[in-house]
Amino acid sequence: MYNGFSILIPTWNNLDYLKLCVCSIRQHSAYNHQIIIHVNDGSDGTLEWVKAEGLEYTHSDKNIGVCLAMNSMRRHVKTDYIYFINDDMYVLPNWDVVLMNEIKSLHS
Repeated sequence: MYNGFSILIPTWNNLDYLKLCVCSIRQHSAYNHQIIIHVNDGSDGTLEWVKAEGLEYTHSDKNIGVCLAMNSMRRHVKTDYIYFINDDMYVLPNWDVVLMNEIKSLHS
């Protein structure tokens, strides 16, 4: 199903930036990645948006911090590689090709 990375994104009421982040992953990736989001709180509409987008997610009613959020998302990983990204980051075209090539070069 997935041939890329499991991308873990913790977020805390940062919906506008999260939308840009997810959009950039969808638009600029060559591989099919698993995107998992941890929604801290989500009172800004993040939880509803994540559900409407059909994204995989974990949720806490309050901000539990990055470490606990990452541990929560880790249980849902379905790929060999995990990629952590902040919710306010934007990936460029073919970012994943460059990263995957580097990983493959380390295994050869």
